[in-house]
Amino acid sequence: MGLARMLPQAEMLVITTPARNAQKVATRVADMARRSYMKVIGVVENMSEFVAPDGSRHAVFGEGGGEALAAEIGVPLVARIPLEPAVSTGGDAGSPVALSTPDSPAGRAFTDLAACVVDELLPPIEMAGCTARILDLVGQSEP
Repeated sequence: MGLARMLPQAEMLVITTPARNAQKVATRVADMARRSYMKVIGVVENMSEFVAPDGSRHAVFGEGGGEALAAEIGVPLVARIPLEPAVSTGGDAGSPVALSTPDSPAGRAFTDLAACVVDELLPPIEMAGCTARILDLVGQSEP
């Protein structure tokens, strides 16, 4: 929660799995964030299901934990990230699944999550501040 003191405008996504015990821990995380005046903007359900190569879906860790948590803390469920070995191996190798295999179920889920955060959850950037001017300069330097 030191982050809330260092970055007073920081906002949080709470991550959980479908398992009930993970949901209980995530509820405490959301409560601690709010006690530190950090805004919770949504819930992400990680390892929501395993999608087999034949397209069949298997809820390895149960179902509905992300939805239940989002309803309990009053924020939207913004993503369900499927259980996929490429997420772990890509993360360890520095090659995120959203870039290395963007058409995989997890690649699409991460891409959709990023778009949701940028387009729907974050407030618009005011171009008057120092950070906004830096962002503008970075945008100008990209090819």
